[in-house]
Amino acid sequence: MTSISYSRLPAAVCLDMDGTLVDTERLWDIAVYELAEYLGRPLDEATRERTLGNSLPGFFAILGEYTGRTIEGAEFDRLALRLNSRVTELMRSDMRWRPGAEELLEDLASTNAPVALVTNTTADVAAVPLEFIDRSRFDVVVTGCMVADPKPAPDPYLLACSRLGVEATTAVAVEDSVTGATSAVAAGCRVLYVPSTDGQPDVVGAHTHPSLTGVNASGLVALTSGAPVASAVGQSGA
Repeated sequence: MTSISYSRLPAAVCLDMDGTLVDTERLWDIAVYELAEYLGRPLDEATRERTLGNSLPGFFAILGEYTGRTIEGAEFDRLALRLNSRVTELMRSDMRWRPGAEELLEDLASTNAPVALVTNTTADVAAVPLEFIDRSRFDVVVTGCMVADPKPAPDPYLLACSRLGVEATTAVAVEDSVTGATSAVAAGCRVLYVPSTDGQPDVVGAHTHPSLTGVNASGLVALTSGAPVASAVGQSGA
């Protein structure tokens, strides 16, 4: 086996959750499409794509625009509870890893690199995937309710890097959505963008890659530095 070159490890790694580590976007799809039906207008694929990776306020702003409703105050709270309850129910019955995600986390653990989870999902809903992933894998967890401006604003990644004690420019972020990749780029991170759904556009400043399969800790640096893919994947940890 080829050992890791520790000079090529990132100072820290910040990982998105839904669609990046766990295959939950398909579960959010079910809950989101059901909610749009409940509000009287079946959701189209383009609008669903716009909602990927958003915070609850961002999601409901898009959904409200699409359905012609003002979703705020008590209505926001009621619909948020309905959405979160449904997706939590689905997560408890059918949680799966995204390809390569578990192996990447295991490799990161072998390097002792600081790792943060950075998600727009609220803490109550994130608790279910975190139980599956294992919260102890992360030095820091930033959820959507911990910042005033969630993704696509840079705040979640800036908070995560601050709590890890590193400059954002020295960290690598891994994301699956335009919203998340935009946030990480804005924070100054080097960004590996692995779209979880077909048809998502590239994000300026992020490095698009088809999968986390075979990607290890040093590979994160190589891929986000523009190095050939062959040098960034398929190596084993020390």
